[in-house]
Amino acid sequence: MLTYSKYPKVLSFLFASALMCVSSCGSKSADGSCTPGTALCPCDNGGCNSGLVCATNLDECVQLVTSGTGGTTGAGGTNATGGVKGTGGSASGGTTGNGGSVASGGTTGKGGSSASGGSTGNGGAKGGSTGSGGSTGNGGAKGGSTGSGGSTGNGGSGSGGSTGTGGVTSTACSLTNHGGSGSFTWYYFGQGTAKDGSGYRTACGYYGTESGSGQSAVDTIQNIASMSPASNSYFAAIPGQNGFDTKTSCGACVQITGQNGKQVVATIIDECPYGSDGSNSACASDPTGHLDLSTNVFNQLGYSTGNPSGTTWKFVPCPVTGNVVVRIKPGNANELFVENTILAITSVQGASKTSYGTWRFGGNLSSGQSIQLTDAANRTLTVNLKDTNQGENQDTGKQFPSCQ
Repeated sequence: MLTYSKYPKVLSFLFASALMCVSSCGSKSADGSCTPGTALCPCDNGGCNSGLVCATNLDECVQLVTSGTGGTTGAGGTNATGGVKGTGGSASGGTTGNGGSVASGGTTGKGGSSASGGSTGNGGAKGGSTGSGGSTGNGGAKGGSTGSGGSTGNGGSGSGGSTGTGGVTSTACSLTNHGGSGSFTWYYFGQGTAKDGSGYRTACGYYGTESGSGQSAVDTIQNIASMSPASNSYFAAIPGQNGFDTKTSCGACVQITGQNGKQVVATIIDECPYGSDGSNSACASDPTGHLDLSTNVFNQLGYSTGNPSGTTWKFVPCPVTGNVVVRIKPGNANELFVENTILAITSVQGASKTSYGTWRFGGNLSSGQSIQLTDAANRTLTVNLKDTNQGENQDTGKQFPSCQ
């Protein structure tokens, strides 16, 4: 609480010594000088010397002493801890001290100068200089130079082997040559080949048709070699007896060289019967070297007579096109013709050869049945029967390898 007096100077001094310290002690009495603004002098519209305040109820300048509490001196807030020592982020320095409430100092007293709460807390050196987190770690010399992993491996230059050709495409074929020891005659279907409907059926079971007659007749056959130097009108009959004992030559091809040097290829499709099978004297006189040719073959060779001797011919692979063809014999559900092969078929698994060209099985053939064929070069091929329709030419979708 502020205390001051307007009594005479002596009493004021005694009393003021207990209550205030006067830096300069003036007097209001008429006999003493009094400069406005000095202590114990009239206030100059509230103005006093530095360090004094105006007691308005006394109209005097006085110096305050701390008998009043003036309010608790602001603590400036709890000294900021700066937070955890800066980790490289910026420290907030704690909350800035508010300095406590300004003391009211009694009724009118200002409670002393407004407490500033001490200097604004810096949070303890602001939490230290902003932490840099240490120099950025290099990971220990950057972990060494980045490894190149060595030169990129080429994995070797393996080609994976040569591309497979999908199986053997050709094999060796050893065939008989009748160079200089053969003989030829000619014939046509109209001379006595068995009729089959509007066409003809040969001893080997091939079906053919005829146009013309005599040496001008042109006979054509189904399912034989037709690619030059062969033709579907180039065929031959081979000598046979005793129920066509040479029937395994059916489907074979022969290369014939004419007197004029021309070479043609004909398919064996018929028998030139002698002995118990017939009376063809030319075939009987040379059963291993004679061929009875179609008129169209004979006409290519340049011979002036119909029975030349000393001729040349040999077995060759047939220049067929397409695949092996099979056909069930009409009226015989257990018999099968095999045609359009590269070489003659010499055996069929589970079947025997008849004198009229079929392969006879022990039971009726069935749809999808597997049939293993063996040719004159002892090569095998397995085909499947598509259905059991009799008299129907069935493309098996397979062919033997060509001959080297």
